[in-house]
Amino acid sequence: MFNTSISGLKGSQKYLDTTSNNIANANSYGFKRSRAEFADIYCNTVFTSVKTATGMGTTTSVVAQQFSQGSLSGDTGNNLDMAISGNGFFVLSNSENLLGADVGDRTYTRNGAFELNADGYIVTAMGDYVQGYAIDDRGEVTNLDIKSTHAIKIPADTGAPRWSTEADIIANIPANAENLGKVRETTTDSEYTFHNAVHKFDPSDSDTYTSATSQTIYDSLGVAHTLTYYFLKDHTVPADAQKCTDDQITYSTDIDNILSTSNSTVWDVIPFVDGMPVDVWNGQEFIVDDPGSTFPQTYNTNTLYGIQMVFGSDGTVIDNGTIPNTLYLSNNTSIHPTPRGNNSFTLASAMGGGIADGQDIEVKMDLTQYGTTKFSVTSVSTDGYATGQLENVQVTEDGLIMASYTNGRNIPISKVALANFNNPQGLLKVGDTQWKESFASGEVIPAQANVGMTGTIKGANLELSNVELASELVDLIIAQRTYQANAQALQTQNTAMDAIMNIR
Repeated sequence: MFNTSISGLKGSQKYLDTTSNNIANANSYGFKRSRAEFADIYCNTVFTSVKTATGMGTTTSVVAQQFSQGSLSGDTGNNLDMAISGNGFFVLSNSENLLGADVGDRTYTRNGAFELNADGYIVTAMGDYVQGYAIDDRGEVTNLDIKSTHAIKIPADTGAPRWSTEADIIANIPANAENLGKVRETTTDSEYTFHNAVHKFDPSDSDTYTSATSQTIYDSLGVAHTLTYYFLKDHTVPADAQKCTDDQITYSTDIDNILSTSNSTVWDVIPFVDGMPVDVWNGQEFIVDDPGSTFPQTYNTNTLYGIQMVFGSDGTVIDNGTIPNTLYLSNNTSIHPTPRGNNSFTLASAMGGGIADGQDIEVKMDLTQYGTTKFSVTSVSTDGYATGQLENVQVTEDGLIMASYTNGRNIPISKVALANFNNPQGLLKVGDTQWKESFASGEVIPAQANVGMTGTIKGANLELSNVELASELVDLIIAQRTYQANAQALQTQNTAMDAIMNIR
């Protein structure tokens, strides 16, 4: 009979211990409360009457983890803090290099209080390495396997610079702009003749060009330079225009072949880098007339090479396979060499000394000419960049870690690895709010945030403990009363035994 009360005392003590542990971890991030579960004990044989059998006490069947969602803290001010809203666990390791190692070397947690260590790795407060999946340039996971996870390192800089090889511009040039080219009408046969070979152009005088816009490009040392496009509306081809002959104008043959298109408009594009002209490969020759004080002392010539674009009455470029919508800024030794050899205005000479002279920039121009007097630019971009220093780190809801650098680059670093289990309550508790895979939990299931049954990741948030103090305090009272009742039962049993022993 004493054993029954003793088992009750042990059960009450387990209840107290479990409740006390829950209360003690009420402020532990990612902590999951436990629940002590009990079962009764019966000892029966084939000769025992089930009608009169009494129990022999209680036993603790399991202290089960309760993986209900904890509240989120809100913005913590640390972008490396992460909280899982939904199912899943963060994957950890105690080594920075576990690639290909057995999954048993990894632990799992809901505590997303992360930081950077001295080597730039994302770690827990205890120094365990947060694991991530390798990704491609689009941020997609290349191998969804726990064994393929690796420690996540945030580079402090972007490494070596990259010179610009491509540039893009999307813009609309004003159809209602004034013609800047010279146009005359003969009095003998009323035939229109257009002279676009001679221009009055000075980049310092906005009256000599229609519009201009700039973008940043980079040389081989990562130094930024300003590429400026000057747009000149040359002339408009009247509806009754006749095809011009080569001795009347200095257009190239290809340009001349489409000038019979009525109601078309010719635009000239002249590129400058850091205030110096750059000749365009296979470009159109422009003779600059009355250029102002900067010519010829600065440029040593009054001939520039740009491109001409012809727009139809629908506002789009007339493309017969010969009129370019791409220009190449070149050097003497690049793939698209400059038109005048050593006498050209090269990209390298405009950028300055000490840089590679083989740089070749392809500028793709997506231009339209619609009915407006305003010049508008939709976007400009380039693939080059300077070396940048780490400025910020953010985590998306999909678990993608994005690093921002001072050179304007936003680089996807890795995707935070998550894991699921068929039976999370079967996980083995190892402390530090971490668990390990066990036979009861089932094998680890690799997962990504916001995919399938896995929850999303909230950056700059932490999941609080799911302990409810009010409920735990009530359980504490119940455990205390239960302990007292079992102790009273034990005392009663002792009194009964004393009475028996005192019989004479």
